[in-house]
Amino acid sequence: MEKEELRNRLFERYFEEIDGIYIYAGDFVSRLSFIHDLYQNLNELCVSNMEYFDCFDSIEKIKVIEHKSKPFLILKKRSWNYGIIDIEEKKSITEEEFKNIFDEDFFVENFGERKGNESCFCFYHVDQYQGNIEELVKFYFDNYSIFTLPTELYYCHEIGEAWTYFSINLAHGTAQLGFQTPDQFLYEQLFLQHDLTPSRMQDAVSKIGKERIQEMFNQIKEIKLPVKIIPEILLPYLDLSLQNKEMDLVGNQKLMVKKTI
Repeated sequence: MEKEELRNRLFERYFEEIDGIYIYAGDFVSRLSFIHDLYQNLNELCVSNMEYFDCFDSIEKIKVIEHKSKPFLILKKRSWNYGIIDIEEKKSITEEEFKNIFDEDFFVENFGERKGNESCFCFYHVDQYQGNIEELVKFYFDNYSIFTLPTELYYCHEIGEAWTYFSINLAHGTAQLGFQTPDQFLYEQLFLQHDLTPSRMQDAVSKIGKERIQEMFNQIKEIKLPVKIIPEILLPYLDLSLQNKEMDLVGNQKLMVKKTI
């Protein structure tokens, strides 16, 4: 099968779904936009209060975890890079304290890091939070019910050994459409922003063609997500019987997002 034909057949599989919720069209993305809004507020706090955090960075996860009989507020910036607050002592822990208190297994178990060899932990790094610790901790607990919601969704179709995937990161406000085969006969990704408009940089233009990519971007908003792939905890925000109406539940959740910037 030719590359273009295989890619097109994979892409068409998304539109075979009859039941489900539209990715766009006032449904999935817009109803859950309060998650992205909250993480944006958190990122703004970090831009103002962490030395090595700028407007291009974003927090992947934030959790309070009890470790060695003490509660810690932990912000994951990227793999092997964290900010950690000792809630009892109301301080951001130092690099030396980090190595003494934590080990690699902790981050493998709680943040999905890959298990490396014995020397991998030396590459972990902790950034200091230099702002108001009480403000940050309060911000987390004020919005706890939203911070505990899942932020990633993955939707996949296969034809033989080839597959296509559509992934959404609700915290980052990004999405990605990909086509792939084990031998990289297909290996292309299209990048989108939180409102499903195309990101500026698209590496796949030379492989797919500008016109075809634009057609795909126009069609993506018509994709329906099967309910079975949506985390159950998110379904109350996506009441399928109210797809064309405003939901009081989502409105109430938005009121819980306390902007402390």
